[in-house]
Amino acid sequence: MSTLHYKYRSTKNKGYLTVRFQYRIDFGEKSKDIYFDALLEDRRFFVDKEYFCKTYKDPILREKEKNSKNLDKRKVASDLDAEENTIRNLVIDQFRAIENPETLTKEWFKDIISEYLHPGFKKKKYQVKIVGNNLIAVLDHYKNYKSNLAPNTVKKMGVVKSKLERYENDLNIKLKVTDINTNFRDEFIKWSNEKQYASGTISRDLTFLRTICYYASSELDLEIFDKLERVKYKLEKIKNPFTDNRDNPEEILEAYLTPDEIEEIEKNNDLPEYLDNARDLFLIGYETGQRISDYLRFDKKMLKTINGVTLINFIQKKTRKQMLLPLSSRVLRILEKRNGDFPRRISDQKFNDYIKLVCEKSKITQTILGVKRIKVLVDPKDEESGIWRGVPGYYPKKDLIAGHTARRSFCTNHYGIWPTSDIMYFSGHSTEAMLLQYIKAKPIERALQIFKNLK
Repeated sequence: MSTLHYKYRSTKNKGYLTVRFQYRIDFGEKSKDIYFDALLEDRRFFVDKEYFCKTYKDPILREKEKNSKNLDKRKVASDLDAEENTIRNLVIDQFRAIENPETLTKEWFKDIISEYLHPGFKKKKYQVKIVGNNLIAVLDHYKNYKSNLAPNTVKKMGVVKSKLERYENDLNIKLKVTDINTNFRDEFIKWSNEKQYASGTISRDLTFLRTICYYASSELDLEIFDKLERVKYKLEKIKNPFTDNRDNPEEILEAYLTPDEIEEIEKNNDLPEYLDNARDLFLIGYETGQRISDYLRFDKKMLKTINGVTLINFIQKKTRKQMLLPLSSRVLRILEKRNGDFPRRISDQKFNDYIKLVCEKSKITQTILGVKRIKVLVDPKDEESGIWRGVPGYYPKKDLIAGHTARRSFCTNHYGIWPTSDIMYFSGHSTEAMLLQYIKAKPIERALQIFKNLK
């Protein structure tokens, strides 16, 4: 007897499913149950814990979902069920071909699942040799053979690779996977500080390197540092470098626009066409809480009307999450002004340049503490030299506004006023902890804004 089914084993509210294959071996009058688990690390199997445990695992509720009028719910339930049946048939067919099931190991099962998730991966894995446990070679292997990487993730991996190559060149070394230990951590932090990288960047780099090492161990059977969890950079609260009052340091804030400033931008009727277009794009991003990679590509083909409500239906570029959002009156006014069309698409760079001009012309000129990208490490003899880094300081607020400010402002201005679940529905955040990273208002600003909305 053999069975196969999904299990949810992640400690998070959303995570990848695990698939379990279980069979029984008879030893005369006795029998023994054996089971193998494999993580389904693919976007097809990334699900909400509550949905899986309360709905999908209940056969009656699952069938209702598969016949639901809600197309999104129907698709999730149907796809998961179909995938489960396909995997079950695949594994059981191969199991039946085994003469001595008692000789099977968990690697046998994991290889079947890996081949199902990433066709041809196993063959490629053994064709590619990681000479001398070279770290950058492992990084390339990870990038080439992970099928579910988002485009932005691949881009960031290229940045980390270039950084590692510069690190190796400066220290005249070649890093191995086993070199990623606490000594490396200390040297890398020191080198990164000399290059004036932000603490958040250093922390993310070390997190990514741990991921690469874990991959090297689990998928390529390479040796790694046995206390890899220590290879991290603890972020400390950033203090105001411009004050001697160390008992009450001011935190450096990422800029956001208040509701009053949003209104000033909307009311500004003295903008040339190209700035008017950028302003409307920004307001749409603010009202929908989306990333710049999504709201700059909104199109009227994404619109639908249900029960008199105008909604926009799209898939987030970064997370591949299906979104269905009602449009606010502010967005509807923009569409009406443009005869039902969204503002003209422009490049990210132009948009970031234009929105600063929009803020300037809307009288958003106050000076605030923030972080601005500035060319540093300049050679006085070479005007073209230098690298760009985020430098803390006091700057005109308009200079700190960019495409992502719209999403940050949406989360900040609505937190404490809207139900948190509604904000997360719009923003697409899977946990409140992730959402809280976007809340940039100081306590007094939030308190006054909540009081204003209570009146």
